[in-house]
Amino acid sequence: MDTAQLPPLLTLPSELVHHILSYLPLSALLTASLVNRAIHSHSLQDTLWQSLVQAQVRENVSKPSYLTWRELFIQHHPFWFLVKKKIWFADIPHTGKLLVARYDPRINAIEAYALVAERRQPTFQTWEYNPDATIHTFNPRVQLDLNAPVIRLDADAYERAVGTFGHRLQKEIPMNVSYELSPMTAKLYSQLMLARPWPVDITTVATPVWPPLTLPSAARTRNDPAPSAFRQPAHKPATLNELSESTFRIRKWMEFASRPHGISMRVGEDISTWATLSEDCYTPTPQKPWQGIWCGDYAGHGCEFLVVMQPDNPQPLPERAEWAMRSRERDGSVSSDGSWSTAPTDAVTSGDEDEDDFETAGDLEGSVATLQEAYHDASTQEHSGEKSKEENSVYQGRIEAVKLTGDPNIPRGEYTFIAPDIGPNGLLRVASEEMFKGARIVKSVGHIAARGFRDDTYMTSQLILISHDRLAQYWETFGHVSFYQRVDIEKFTHV
Repeated sequence: MDTAQLPPLLTLPSELVHHILSYLPLSALLTASLVNRAIHSHSLQDTLWQSLVQAQVRENVSKPSYLTWRELFIQHHPFWFLVKKKIWFADIPHTGKLLVARYDPRINAIEAYALVAERRQPTFQTWEYNPDATIHTFNPRVQLDLNAPVIRLDADAYERAVGTFGHRLQKEIPMNVSYELSPMTAKLYSQLMLARPWPVDITTVATPVWPPLTLPSAARTRNDPAPSAFRQPAHKPATLNELSESTFRIRKWMEFASRPHGISMRVGEDISTWATLSEDCYTPTPQKPWQGIWCGDYAGHGCEFLVVMQPDNPQPLPERAEWAMRSRERDGSVSSDGSWSTAPTDAVTSGDEDEDDFETAGDLEGSVATLQEAYHDASTQEHSGEKSKEENSVYQGRIEAVKLTGDPNIPRGEYTFIAPDIGPNGLLRVASEEMFKGARIVKSVGHIAARGFRDDTYMTSQLILISHDRLAQYWETFGHVSFYQRVDIEKFTHV
């Protein structure tokens, strides 16, 4: 072809054409490759596909020697979003589960492991401000459970799914994470399936969706058990435009084998729905230094993971949380004829006792009223010693925490505490005692409930802003202080 007849783009040196194409997302690159043979040839340049892989993995990663970067990208497409989003949490009843996903180039697999925490042996501490309060140290050991992956997608898994890429969207991928419960008798199996987003315009507070409405999300999906157990094609994406990159599902079941005939029996099928978090809601910034993934001390229930957020436009407070905040202003507290349990304290219950053993908020409301007078006086004194405007710029707006894993009292996906205003209007005092010296202490409410998340409500509490990596919550009625420690998720994303 005469150079004069070439499109202007193709008159450029190849290096410049490749550089221009490197700015295109996958869909645009594939569209451009259909224009003509010359651009199609340029689109096959392996460095372009290396950039696409690196964009998903977000770190310099090697590839298997037997694959090109294009072949590597295609092999795991469209499941790269699992690695890119990193964090995934489940709707497993009450407890949930938190995963960290990553790509392992050593075995050419996308994997996700459960993040777990060990509470370690605590020691009792005395708080000179309130010697009667129950305080134990908290220094959790957080790590990935590398004994067995929850997700493993590799070439063998894709091959066993049987189907070309066009069918892969609706295929359930059998993962190589099964293990024998008893040799020759029972095995656990697991399959991953993609999900469709549920329309926002028909989502209400009563719609069973995951992630729950307590967490910000660009897309949610239904998580109520469908009659077909999500086997119908309508529950899965037919095209990439229908694919949710914020949610997916895992189907698990157990199979027993009959030794004489080798016939298997499938029982105990369970489906869990998983969702991710927008990085904007958990990444700390200079103005929102407490945002992040945290590990909390929930005493009898052990360690639990939560996301701490500082939203620009927070949702209205839950009704009972509003009641608790108003009761503080009236020097009172929320009372009830029911019995309550709060997960963070074993001063009341570890969760195993009968409900009749719980202390009621009504029985203890007098202690809150007594404490409030001291807080009001301390607040007045401390306001005069506020720091400069620059130092106080972070002390504004709301801090709220939602559980990513949970317990029988307050399950995953529910608020665990809310501090409506960490600014001057919410300030109780600045601690002068040695344990929390210099820490800002603000008004907050804590979520409590009976076992089975029955009769949930909120009680007045105090959020202690010890540092950007450490928080404490004083549950006033229970006389208990629980701690929260930031988790560095990034260190778990590297192989």
